[in-house]
Amino acid sequence: MLMRATWVRIIVVASGALAILLALFFAWTQNPGTTPTHVAARAEPSLMVKSGRAVYQAQGCASCHAIAGDGNPRYPLDGVGDRRDAVALRDWTIATDAAATLLPRRAAVMKEDYRDLGSDEIEALVAYLSSLGAPARPASD
Repeated sequence: MLMRATWVRIIVVASGALAILLALFFAWTQNPGTTPTHVAARAEPSLMVKSGRAVYQAQGCASCHAIAGDGNPRYPLDGVGDRRDAVALRDWTIATDAAATLLPRRAAVMKEDYRDLGSDEIEALVAYLSSLGAPARPASD
């Protein structure tokens, strides 16, 4: 009787372990390398990013800057979100700190362009610029 109970326990534990391993295997094969939150964030930009894109367009930023080849190619913003944090992007956008001293003529133009924007609009623009990662490279064959 004791031998039978031991075998039952072994079979139950092995069956449970097999079920868990199969579940993990199927989850891994159905979701290779992505998580649902990552996919959702890429598929649907936040409202703040959308608002920032609208500010970018309304301010005519493309006359001096380009994103994904659209606009003035002299000062592309592709990947700026990877190169600078939000504080630096805000400083460059409203031409404060280092931006004002490095490029005084351009800083004056930026200050003039953005002086009438509210803090919400500037924060939205910074969110949009922060979202700009490096441009996607075409897949090689």
